[in-house]
Amino acid sequence: LASAFVKGVQSLSVGTSVKHFVANNHELDRMVTDAIVDERTLREIYLRGFEIAVKESNPWTIMMAYNRLNGVYCSENKWLCQSVLREEWGFDGLTVSDWSATNNRVEGINA
Repeated sequence: LASAFVKGVQSLSVGTSVKHFVANNHELDRMVTDAIVDERTLREIYLRGFEIAVKESNPWTIMMAYNRLNGVYCSENKWLCQSVLREEWGFDGLTVSDWSATNNRVEGINA
């Protein structure tokens, strides 16, 4: 569904931002939540929808989640931003933070 939506919007020369990457399960305390998720579960449940959207529709941006994933804030997580998103899936767009989702600017830039 996300892939079709992104394709439709971007066909009108309007960019999209697929969000919140990834494991954003809580509204309460979502800025301090640490989602502890093993890699198999992460790939089969949490990443799959994002993977389809990225590979099939090439969104202009991906918005990072507020939460931590296995101890590292998503916007500062090199494994998510580089290894998975860019190297494995070929994403060449921008990653953006959601308002105050960047906790350490240097770590965020390096990711």
